[in-house]
Amino acid sequence: MDYKQLKIVKYMNKTNEEEYEKRINSYGVIKTDMYPYLMKRDSVKADYPLFVVPLQKLQILMQQIQEKSNIIKDLANTLPNVAKDQFYKEQLYKAVINNNEIEGVKTTKKEVSEAFNALTDKKNKRKRLLSTVRLYHDILSNDFLKIEDVKVIREIYDILTEGEIESNDALDGDLFRNDIVEVVDQNSGRTEHIPPKNETKILMMLTSWITFINDKTAPFLIKAALAHYFFENIHPFYDGNGRTGRYILSRYLSRKLDIYSGLVISQKINENKKKYYDAFRTTGDYENKAEGTFFVIDILELLKEGQNDIIKFLNEKQALLGAFWDKIQHHPNMTDLEREILFLLFQSTVFVDLPKDGIKDNEIVTILSASYPKKTIKDNIKLLRSQGIITQTTKAPSRHLLEISKLLND
Repeated sequence: MDYKQLKIVKYMNKTNEEEYEKRINSYGVIKTDMYPYLMKRDSVKADYPLFVVPLQKLQILMQQIQEKSNIIKDLANTLPNVAKDQFYKEQLYKAVINNNEIEGVKTTKKEVSEAFNALTDKKNKRKRLLSTVRLYHDILSNDFLKIEDVKVIREIYDILTEGEIESNDALDGDLFRNDIVEVVDQNSGRTEHIPPKNETKILMMLTSWITFINDKTAPFLIKAALAHYFFENIHPFYDGNGRTGRYILSRYLSRKLDIYSGLVISQKINENKKKYYDAFRTTGDYENKAEGTFFVIDILELLKEGQNDIIKFLNEKQALLGAFWDKIQHHPNMTDLEREILFLLFQSTVFVDLPKDGIKDNEIVTILSASYPKKTIKDNIKLLRSQGIITQTTKAPSRHLLEISKLLND
């Protein structure tokens, strides 16, 4: 028999108390001390602890995710260095754009790209999204984001939402909101969720959340999904809750799995917003008594889909890189240095859409200078440009784009 929501069990049997007791007290159940606000008609109650039943389906899903993470790491590690750097950059861009877009915050790839480039430009420190991109770029270091104090949550929020929050959504508590807010469905006008009404209650719930995320007894993927649910249930800000919660989720998954699995989660949520919000609605229904099993499965299914996308993408790009290298290896009248310059340019552009994100000439010179004189490298870049094989896209700093059609027709 299919495993059903407690709400459906109640409709079938007139009651779900017996089934609830069986689930909450079953062997291996993950029972927390987090009590979410659950919708009961037009009001909320916090009578039940959040819990998960470790179904076989869930255990297999967790195993598959960890196996796919290992595949992703192996594929990424076999990429040439320039290709790997460009792939990471492209995934970071998508994470920032999608995380903002879920909440209706318009962000372009050009803006994120400019902010990323500004990270290393001391003259350019006023770009929109600079702080957000820096925070996401910290994921690359794989540092442990230790949250043992609620102040850290506020610090993350301030960085992610810098310059993006309207004045009427400014925080009025010491750290968080201190007034009532409702989450309303924009289409139906129906109240979907009523979170805690003041900062005192928010702080109490966040304290439970912090205790849970630092507990070592729950499997980490279940912990990640449950913690994400409860954080959004608390809704500590007037605006920016999702951006903050998904960043914390992304950062955690990046450390426990791999960078790319962590970065892809916002993209998959954005592509499946209905499934995402329905998952919150299911767990937030009072009749389901705070069972988080279905929410965890839904979030992990999205993560697995994202991993499948990454694996497919990396396999395709690996094949392109191999085919291109074979092509230039057999190209007549081409020197080894020219081949290496062209391969670096191809690595740079095969993973990105914006020409301005390509490798800089001075980076090419630095990479190849161990084997060739710098002047010779620069002269060969000019020669390839004069032959129409590459085109200059920017001058300060100088970048070039590979003209594939010209190369293939020669």
